[in-house]
Amino acid sequence: MYFHRKKSKSGSCLQLLESYRPAGGGSPRHRVVASLGDADIAQEWFKPLAVLIAARLSGSPLLIEPELPAEALAWVDRIVHDVEREREPSKAARKGRKLDAVLIDRVEHSHSTVLGPLLLGLHAWEQLGLDAVLGSLGFNNAQRQAACAIVLGRLAEPLSEHGFYHWLPHSSLPDLLGSKVHSGGVQRYYRIGDQLFGKRSRIEARIRERIGTHFGLNRTLFLYDLTNFHFEGACEANPRAVRGRNKQKRHDCPQVVVGMVFDEFGFEVLHRTFAGNTADCRTLPEMAQCLLDASTEDRLVSDQIPMVVVDGGLATKENLAELRRLGFHYLVNDKRARRAAWSELFDSDGFSAVPGRDESRQVLVRHVDMQSDPDDGACAERVVLCRSRGRRRKELAIRSRAEERFLEALGKLADRLAGGRLKTRGGAERALGRVLAKHPRVARFYTCSVTGKRQLQLHWERDDKRWEAEDRLAGCYALRTTRSDLEGPELWQLYMTLCRAEDGFRTVKSDLGLRPAFHQVEHRVDAHVFITVLAYQILRFILYTLETNGDTRSWYTLRHVLGTHCYATVDLPTEAGTVHRIRKPGRPEACQWDIYRKLGISTMSGLPQTHTVLPATEPTESTKSVVT
Repeated sequence: MYFHRKKSKSGSCLQLLESYRPAGGGSPRHRVVASLGDADIAQEWFKPLAVLIAARLSGSPLLIEPELPAEALAWVDRIVHDVEREREPSKAARKGRKLDAVLIDRVEHSHSTVLGPLLLGLHAWEQLGLDAVLGSLGFNNAQRQAACAIVLGRLAEPLSEHGFYHWLPHSSLPDLLGSKVHSGGVQRYYRIGDQLFGKRSRIEARIRERIGTHFGLNRTLFLYDLTNFHFEGACEANPRAVRGRNKQKRHDCPQVVVGMVFDEFGFEVLHRTFAGNTADCRTLPEMAQCLLDASTEDRLVSDQIPMVVVDGGLATKENLAELRRLGFHYLVNDKRARRAAWSELFDSDGFSAVPGRDESRQVLVRHVDMQSDPDDGACAERVVLCRSRGRRRKELAIRSRAEERFLEALGKLADRLAGGRLKTRGGAERALGRVLAKHPRVARFYTCSVTGKRQLQLHWERDDKRWEAEDRLAGCYALRTTRSDLEGPELWQLYMTLCRAEDGFRTVKSDLGLRPAFHQVEHRVDAHVFITVLAYQILRFILYTLETNGDTRSWYTLRHVLGTHCYATVDLPTEAGTVHRIRKPGRPEACQWDIYRKLGISTMSGLPQTHTVLPATEPTESTKSVVT
């Protein structure tokens, strides 16, 4: 065998060739063993790689193997696995499956690759008919294969596009989708991301339609929330990558903001990316207009007016007026600072418990109808006042811990003053200002001052009256809505569906590798986000199907349970000297079958398998010891 770089008008292609002599005689010829596209293999590796690959494919061990770096040896594994997957089963293997005289003590298995999570993803891809969706939008076979591979790759191993390409040969995707899945180099997967994003709106619309049809969903509720993710690098070529308030405290890095709309079942409806310093409230008008377009053009909702659920930071007066103008109902959490206006009602009677919750998690609600005020521009709303025991415990615990840290900081500053390490009043007051700014949650309840002339001292005192007033409001919050036909418990339950949006973002960021991003170009960032969103839709399809069958496990748990179900290659040596090399999926365990059957996967018989018979080789004197 030998490597040859074939040149053409469109570029060059690296090929692995082997020489052979025709059975009927004639001059030697050569045939292509593997076509590697634009693989970046150093020329000095060509000869030793060819020797190692030939030995692996023939089953003949080498007495002395050439020394090569780990990167070169990875190419040996990749090429051998690709060739074995492409080989047709021998005639002997096709005639029957009986095999006698197997040397049991020499049976080996190799190249185990995780199958379980990819099998679930491929099943969901096929159930949603995404191959047909992409085909109808002009994607050819190779592009559909690449799109399926990179989306499913996010489920099994959330990596960047570059990392995905290097992980791909060591996965089960070449078994499931064909060995040509990693031809074309890493640029193939950057290009497919660009192509998918170029038809984002149409792809999202088709997926929304298919998910709704498959599960029979009646969407009446939309949940809108935002997140952000930072970049490793300066990202100077992306005008939207700027510094802003980062939720992972990476304020030193440029970032972008991603806004996503979910339905009440947890599926993504649409998304957009914004500049990293965009205020959350400024994104809502654009998203609301996009949602209106999707609702009317794609028949996303029924005749009932849908409701948009957003958090308090998005509920500005202008945003709520825009939602009403576009014809949406809304349900929002009122700002925390405004709950004191309802303090008398929070202390009064008339609350009823939300049904279905135990005493430790009890939530009491009541509603108050507010009339419209033309002078103030306020519309008629129903306000739901909520008192949550669990939330009260959490708020008190957070404030108590914050107070401990604040008092500790004040004590350290007092020690500095007493020890004479801060000698000027100006320096002491600046230090105090830094402490107050660092602990805003509890500093507002304290009066602090620096006194003395020669010996500076720090004095502080808590306003117990304000502290007790805050205590009474702990665990209390108010919801506002334009729906006056629903009672308090119903509205509270609807608002709690916003947790699905939070769960969706947690999945996108943690399980599907949205952050951090390593792209430096704007359109590549958009493509990275869209690939992650497509993977999320596949994942949500899996989880929702399991939920309907009573299985509420997270993807983290499912991926670990299924991680031991693999493809593997088994070598069966016989007394005749031949080696039967079989690559097939393993038998699922009972806990894995439970997951598969809930999703509608009842057999493994349809998965690709290969059976290659390596001919017997007569060992030479120099290799007999190795064979033994």
